[in-house]
Amino acid sequence: MIKILLFILSTSISMASGSHIHTNIVQNKVPQIYNQYKLKNKVKKPASAVYLCTCGDQVWKQDAGKIKACPYCGPAMPNCGLLVKVLPKRGEKYDWSDYDLPNKICPISNEEIKNSKHQVKLDDKAIFVCCKKCVTKFKRAITKGKAHKKLRKLPLKPEKFGFILKTPSEHQH
Repeated sequence: MIKILLFILSTSISMASGSHIHTNIVQNKVPQIYNQYKLKNKVKKPASAVYLCTCGDQVWKQDAGKIKACPYCGPAMPNCGLLVKVLPKRGEKYDWSDYDLPNKICPISNEEIKNSKHQVKLDDKAIFVCCKKCVTKFKRAITKGKAHKKLRKLPLKPEKFGFILKTPSEHQH
């Protein structure tokens, strides 16, 4: 309940300040790029998995090495939850090969990238963002030496962290 109130408060404050608001935040939509993955093998490298509850449109984050357990539905719905993305853990070092590049989700706004028009170069790698305002925000973070904070929002390759693609017969109801 507190998280919902904080979200509403932060959304209303940012809307009042005229800052950059994307439609997926306002309409509570989450990009579903990785929803065809399931955890198969536990991997030693730590990461966080973000899931979407298929019953109530709630999002939760947990250790990527754990089999998902929807905190909203509980054991009555063992198949509830779609993988949204795998994220780096704070303090961990990752290779560029661990990141899912070219990225399909903006690390600033969490919106799905619709075209490759807007990008930022970091260590000779192109990181895509959704719009000019996000390019400016990312470049400002690089200038301030805080690019690592934006990289924590870049999705990692699910395959590197024990996830595999579901077969067509493993669909959810």
